[in-house]
Amino acid sequence: MEPSRPRHAAQAAIPDDVRARVLPAVLDELACWGVERFSVEAMAERHNFDPAIIYRYWGDRHRLIVDFAVGDNEALQSDIDTGSLRGDLLALARHVADRINTESGRTFVRALVMDLRGRHDQETRMAIWREQFAAARTILARARERGELRPDVNTLAAVQIVMAPLNVYALYSEEVIPVEYYTALADMAWHALTAR
Repeated sequence: MEPSRPRHAAQAAIPDDVRARVLPAVLDELACWGVERFSVEAMAERHNFDPAIIYRYWGDRHRLIVDFAVGDNEALQSDIDTGSLRGDLLALARHVADRINTESGRTFVRALVMDLRGRHDQETRMAIWREQFAAARTILARARERGELRPDVNTLAAVQIVMAPLNVYALYSEEVIPVEYYTALADMAWHALTAR
């Protein structure tokens, strides 16, 4: 059982060498055990490091998993700004597909699937979704400001139009997500969301 940590504790800056050692171990553990059965102590033992490192820099397993999941969200928010809704949706679809097309990306998507044998870690899953949703919501906010978005668009549904099919692809196929597929998704989303 992991030690209790205050949620508001300040997170220390994580050295690059610590991050480079810990995050591959996180993926390895998630691939084997999923979110429910992920254990900091078991991970540390299997990968030969002191669990105190995790608690010092991340505080708890929840923050560690969320950090692993959304590590590139800041880059996503700043990089996806093409000046048009259509271009931004395509850039978003490409970003998500590129991540899923890596071994670690596909493994992680599958690790998030609920395992009925373990305790459901809904808090961790929701934190990951909130972070990913925040990054994608920026695209729609800019489109709204430019007058490109229909006024009745549901932001959550709009984001899921692009992201959900890509995640389903990762769950059911080992094949690389082709450019034609994610381009078609972005185009369909643009047709559904754009103001006429």
